Amino acid sequence: MKSIEKPSSFAVIGLGHFGLSVVQTLSNYDVEVLACDKDTEKLHLATDYVTYVVQADVADETTLEKMGIGNFETVILAMGEDFEATVIATLKAKELGAKYVVAKATGIRQKKILETVGADLVVLPENEMGAKIAQKLMRSNIFEVLLDSDKFLVVEMRPREDWTGKTVRETDMRRKDSINLIAIIRDNHNVLTVFPDTVIKEGDILITICNPD
Repeated sequence: MKSIEKPSSFAVIGLGHFGLSVVQTLSNYDVEVLACDKDTEKLHLATDYVTYVVQADVADETTLEKMGIGNFETVILAMGEDFEATVIATLKAKELGAKYVVAKATGIRQKKILETVGADLVVLPENEMGAKIAQKLMRSNIFEVLLDSDKFLVVEMRPREDWTGKTVRETDMRRKDSINLIAIIRDNHNVLTVFPDTVIKEGDILITICNPD
């Protein structure tokens, strides 16, 4: 399972409904965003939300290299129905040094293929809106979203600095942050039952239920 530190630069490739939703949400954060699409009208819709716009077709394998895609911490591949282009772009982005690649799939089979070729996170936009994906990427302490619904998220996350060394009771996370801690994974394999006096340690992975907002 790969985690990512809070990213400061994003490249969003493909500006359909999902991709545009991502860039609009990222514009609320102090981050650098490049938007790329071959359609000038779609680029025009994104201009006010991003740092750079590039008109290009990533089906051409040289395009990502020319864009300097390896300089971006997070690359989000939000192309339409061209699954082959998404696979090739995933491989190329990783080859060029992109730290974290998010790819869009339309079904479980595609999701498994994209994970196999190196995508760090594969999303099914029918289940997860672009705004939610962008918000998750900006939550630097989240490892993985285990369950996503309109009412709650079940996530694996790192402890915040102000929680480390404190008991669950002392963090008061339920009242302060609307986070319910349901289990702790310690030393990558020991699953601990949580009690109010359980001490949270550096390196722990917390299994939590929290508000999607």
